[in-house]
Amino acid sequence: MASTWSNAELRLMTTGENDNTWGDQTNDNLKRIDDMVNAYIGVALTGTSKTLTFTNDPTSYAQEDGRCKILNFTGSPGGTTTVTFPNKLMWYYVLNNTGDDKDIICTTGSGTTYTVSAGRDAIIYSTGSNAIYNAINDLQVNTVNGVDPSTSATAGFSIAMAVAL
Repeated sequence: MASTWSNAELRLMTTGENDNTWGDQTNDNLKRIDDMVNAYIGVALTGTSKTLTFTNDPTSYAQEDGRCKILNFTGSPGGTTTVTFPNKLMWYYVLNNTGDDKDIICTTGSGTTYTVSAGRDAIIYSTGSNAIYNAINDLQVNTVNGVDPSTSATAGFSIAMAVAL
């Protein structure tokens, strides 16, 4: 039986598969996980559209911008840029540091979009179902011990994330 692949395109090997390369395959999976959890990558925008790279069913490791957690968009695209993200359930920190102060429209190619304004940053997530959301817009501040933390600088508070998937 051949490998199957997870939502994050991690290789799920079957028993006895990949004799003598199992360790290499596992290390490739660990590198992909590290990219999704920790990796920072600069993405230079040179035009008004950009598709992030993300290989389905990868057989070897290569760092891909669509798999990295922190995306620092730079460059001078010359206009508002539409960036197409992988249609996978993923979280991203998007830094809009374009040199000509242009907005970035985040999309999966169809469905909902989110615009990161010039000079701003955002935490976004892709649902894997053709939708992208700004996670900060979905944060709700709750009262703690009857105190609304938005009106009291000394009050403790908790934040509950309402994720609409």
